[in-house]
This record gives sequence, structure tokens and C-alpha cells, in this order.
Amino acid sequence: MRNRLVIATGLAGALLATVTVTGVAPAAATEEQDQGTYGRMMLVLDSSGSMKEPAGGGTTKIQAAKQALNTVIDGLPESADVGMRVFGAKVFGRKQKGACEDTQLVVEPGTGNRDDLRSAVSGYKPYGETPIPVALKRAAEDIGSEGKRSIVLVSDGESTCGDPCPAAQAIAARGIDLQIDVVGLSVSGKARKQLECIAEKGNGTYYDADDAEGIGESISGVSERALRPFEFTGTPVKGAPDVAGAPLLRTGQYLDTVQTRDERFYRFARTAPGTTVHLGLIFEGESEDLVSNLSPEISIKGENGDLTRCRWTVVQSGTYGDGSRLVFGSTHTADTDPEAECNTADELVLATSPGRGEAGAIAGKPVQLMVYEEPPVSAAALDALPPQTEAPAWSDLTPGEPTGDVVPGSAIANAPIVEDGTYSFDINPGENQVIGVPVGWGQHLQAQFDARMTDAIRGEWGVGAGVEVDVIGPLGGEATVDLDSKSPESWCDPGLLQNCPDTWRTGTLSHPIAYRNRFANSDAEASTGLPGIHYVRVQYGLDENINVPYTLTIKTLGESGDGEPDYEKVSGLNPPTADLNLNSASGTEESAPKDSKGSGEDASNAADEDGTGSAGTVRLVAGIGGAGLGIAALAAAAVLLIRRRSA
Repeated sequence: MRNRLVIATGLAGALLATVTVTGVAPAAATEEQDQGTYGRMMLVLDSSGSMKEPAGGGTTKIQAAKQALNTVIDGLPESADVGMRVFGAKVFGRKQKGACEDTQLVVEPGTGNRDDLRSAVSGYKPYGETPIPVALKRAAEDIGSEGKRSIVLVSDGESTCGDPCPAAQAIAARGIDLQIDVVGLSVSGKARKQLECIAEKGNGTYYDADDAEGIGESISGVSERALRPFEFTGTPVKGAPDVAGAPLLRTGQYLDTVQTRDERFYRFARTAPGTTVHLGLIFEGESEDLVSNLSPEISIKGENGDLTRCRWTVVQSGTYGDGSRLVFGSTHTADTDPEAECNTADELVLATSPGRGEAGAIAGKPVQLMVYEEPPVSAAALDALPPQTEAPAWSDLTPGEPTGDVVPGSAIANAPIVEDGTYSFDINPGENQVIGVPVGWGQHLQAQFDARMTDAIRGEWGVGAGVEVDVIGPLGGEATVDLDSKSPESWCDPGLLQNCPDTWRTGTLSHPIAYRNRFANSDAEASTGLPGIHYVRVQYGLDENINVPYTLTIKTLGESGDGEPDYEKVSGLNPPTADLNLNSASGTEESAPKDSKGSGEDASNAADEDGTGSAGTVRLVAGIGGAGLGIAALAAAAVLLIRRRSA
């Protein structure tokens, strides 16, 4: 996989893409949530004599590299372990003793070493040969054998000390969780092939930096895209093992961690009788579990203390393959009987529950919770509403001229909101890519994936291989219509890639939004009982690291406003619209309490240490990608790209 960049910004983008900046961590975030957010990274820099050669645009390779490296250092998160190693800095000629062992650890990996890194960059000079194999071996030792680790190799030439590909392959073959990304500075021919081979064997990405031109170019959201993490957002909250100690929530988004076993409880005080309370959750599946399971529950508490669940919802997902799967689901309190306790109870008990009693390998991972209280609809108004909708048939879509300046999110928290149209992206194995689309009453959503099938992909088919496209509801519920045998003949079955034609097409659609859909037994239909931002998720699974460029065509069908209910007016509650969005990473004071801890107290009465009520953000690795920038946008790009990767 090859990605083309301009040198100064391309190098900055490539390096920045290896860590994640989330801004200042919220004071209320728990220690448990902060752990493991960042990994360990080694910058491995070429100090060979050829780095003094021109890079184009009136600068040299070394000057461009220094500019990019200083940008990286300025944007490093405080809690990211980063170190620096150079090679070719001490021995001038290849025939001199020690030329093929000429590599030095100039800054040990750490979190409090930013001044040391800047000093090392200042002293970074072109001098000797290019002993890449030994530099890679030593870098792998520098970052240890535990946790997520990344090596970023920056070089402008061919190794002068043997083929480095076996070294990269040997590192990967040891089974350590490590990838090697490579930035080639104005290289071609054998040198480029060699650097590409290092990235391929090291389970990483090759970034091709040609020159320092390209002023004014925008950040590409397609093939020039950084590795981005899963992102979960919300006010930190700690659910309790019992109802008595459960924190009191209200409408908003929350961030907790998956419990090891049993249920984790929260409470919700209803604003008025007849409101519908919705609870959704999103978490990252884990490949160690055959099935990752964590379900949302809403219950009422009886006089004897027993809990009666309002709706049965099971949220689980097979997580075979690399395990980087986004798992989501939602539930609600709505009942067709207006006098049912789930419709009238003053206080509700919310919970997350692992299906097997124990959460398994997902225990300790972040889980994002979304809570929304919908105004009541009178019995008379309910009677006047149209019935549940039938599953729509697929309407043929013709891709238009694609837009290439949209960067998909890795989860619904960072998904861009788009309009109908065709968008060009590319995706790597293990990635989830998500975009949001406003969908109103009476409307349904269609999304079509188009790409070119290759023999390389056909040859890697297997369990979990292929592309899946889903629709996620506003609260995280599965909203995809199961087309079964009704899918168009031109679509390619994800499990039968070897039979796909050269035109690789698949897609998804949702039920039309109708109030009565919430009463359906099917979760996919019940999730379309509410308008709001719906999310199209594209997931790609394959054993080999084969990048796939594709277009995604989005179309909302139906007349917006059809079947909209006549809500009763309740102070503080707003009826849902097509723009309902409880998943934005920005959050609001109104929609999210300032702190939520398992004390049994109203979460909204507690403030962060700094009094700001900031929402927390946690990012986890979702896949592998490239990065591309325009030099004029270097500073802005540095902030943007560094947000897209965590280890």
C-alpha cells in the first residue's frame, strides 16, 4: 500500500498519525478510563549523508524532516510514550568499522521527554550510511514486548547493510503487537520497493513523500487518511453493582467501562408520566471472545425490590478476525399500554448486562452510554399515527461525482454529518468507518458501497472476510433491514468474495421512521421509531493488509415529516427531529451532567475539579491507514491527524 505526501507536511502527517491527541483530559475522568489510551512509539530517523540533498521547494530533506518532527513534538499527548533512535550518525563510510551497527538511542521512550526530543531534532544532521536492519531490531527492543507499539521509520534511501525486509518480518513473526510504518523521502526504484517491503512485512503502511510543493492542498479524506481509533465520548460515570448506590442520570452521553461480571446500574428520574426513555450503548468487541456481549436494560423496581425489565434487547457481535469491531445496541421504555408501569414509573433503573454473567475480554474497555427522554404522546394522538412500516425494497442507486474531502469517523462519536451524495473513501482491514445522515419522520436511508474487486482480495476470502455495511440508529440501535434473498443480484456476498465480479457492490437500508416502529419485536425495526442522525458503518475484514478505495452513495427516501406525532408539551423536553444527535464528541452542558459517580446522588450536582463539566474522550485502535496533507495547512493538519491514532 502506497500513500503519496508532500515532504514537510507528509512527514508530519505520517508521524502524527501514530499517536492520538484528545485535548486536555477531563478532570473527572477516572484512572481506569485513562489507562491504555496511548501506546509506545519509536521514531527511527535516517542520518545518512544523502539527507542533505534537496527536497524541492527550496529546502533540503533534513530541513523538511526537522520541520515535521518539531510539529509532531509540539502536538504529542502528555501521556504518550515516545522515543527517538537515529542511524548513520556516527560512522561516515560503509567500509569503516561499525558502519552496519551505527544506530543510537538518542531519547528513551517516555512521557516527560519533550525537551529532549526537541534537542535531538536540533542536533539531527546528515552524515553516514544507511544501516536500516540493525536500527529496526534495536527499535523493537527499545519499545519492549507489552501493549500496543509502533515504529516509524523515516528514510531517503536503500539500506547499505543488507536487505531490511527479513528484519521487519522477523519482528512481526515474533508475535509482538507491533507495526512498522515507513516514510520514504523522494525515493524511487529499488530503494522505494525496499521501504515498501519493510512496511508490508511489518504490518504497517508506506508513506511516499515526493516534494515540498502542494501549498493550499486540502487534507485528503480518501487514500491519504491516517490510522484512526475508535472514539467514545461522554461525561465520565461509574455505574454501581446495586441499585441503591446507582448514580442518577439524565439526557446526555456518558462514558463508563465494561464491568467484569454481573450488572452495572444507573437510575433515571422521569420528567413526566408517559415519556419514553431511550438507552443506547456502544463498545469495542474483542477477538479473544467468540461473541462480545453487553446489553442495555431499562427496568422498574417493584415494592419488594425486584426489577421488571421493560424491553428485552440483546446486544452481541461475533468478533472473529482482528476483533476491531464496533458493537452497538439500544432499548427503550415504550409500551402500547399507556398505563403500563414502564410508561408511568417516576424512576427507572438503567443497566448494562453481560449475557454470560461475565464480560470476558471486553471487561475494562470503554462503553459509551446515550440517554434520551422523549416527550409523551397522548393516547388519542397515538391512535392517529400510521401503523408500523413494512421493510422497503431496495431502490437502484447510481453513484454521482464523488466528494473526496470528507473524513469518515471510527465510531458514531466522531462521525461527520453528511447530506445525500457520493463520497470517496478508502479502507484497510480491521477498520470501521462511520458517517452520519439526518433522517426525519417518514424517511428511510440507503447506502451503496462500490469498489473494484481484485484477485488478491478474492484469494484471501474466508470467515469474516469482506465488507459489511450497516445502519445504526440515533441511540446506537441496529437499524439495518435484513434483505436476505431480496438483495440486488449485482451485490457481492461478504462470505463469498471468491465469486465476486470485478465490480464489487453491496449496500444497506433502514426501515422508514415511524413512531409505532418502536413497538416491533425486531430490534432493527424498533430502532427506527425515532428520527435523528442515523449512521452508516462500513466494516472491512481481511487477513492480508490490502487497502480498498471505494465510493459510498447515500440517499434518503420519503417525505420528511410524514407520520410525525403530536407531542405533549413538557418543560425541558424537546421533540426529536432529523438533527437529533446525542453522539457528538463535542457534547453540551445541557445534554450532559458535569460528573457522574456511583454515589447514589444526582450526577448533575457534582462538578469537575476545574468546574467546566468537560466530557471525556477515549480513543482505541481501529485500523491502519495513510496520511496526506497540504503544506499550507500544516499546523491545522497536525492537530487533526494526531487525533486519529492511538495504540
